[in-house]
Amino acid sequence: MKMRAAVVLDAPQLAFIEQTQPMSAHWGEKGFASEIANAASRIWCWEEEGEIVGFLALRLVADVCEILNLAVLPAACRKGIGFRLVTHALREVGSRGGKTISLEVNITNLPAISLYTKAGLKEWGRRAKFYNGKDDALIMGIHL
Repeated sequence: MKMRAAVVLDAPQLAFIEQTQPMSAHWGEKGFASEIANAASRIWCWEEEGEIVGFLALRLVADVCEILNLAVLPAACRKGIGFRLVTHALREVGSRGGKTISLEVNITNLPAISLYTKAGLKEWGRRAKFYNGKDDALIMGIHL
């Protein structure tokens, strides 16, 4: 088990992982390759036995960070991987001078909301009918 930064060669596996989770951002391989190449972005991978089983993508601009995408393979869910990814992101962003981290999550995605709450994020607001014109987005964040 280890955490590491993503490289372009990881894009196919990252895209595969997000396809297994209906609530993820669904960037596809090109989207991941673009984010990996973006100097303001970071994608952290969680590996088990040499295989990526989860990831968290974020973008840090000045001292403001947004978590953009997070997914874990279904077979690896409920093992604390998402929590490790989020807490790693909090530490990394703080060490790079970040002051806040925020994200948007579908109000119906109760496992993700529980994960973010456990990591210390709080509800900051909502965006009505943000997802598919029907589900609200819950805006969550934390001041570091």
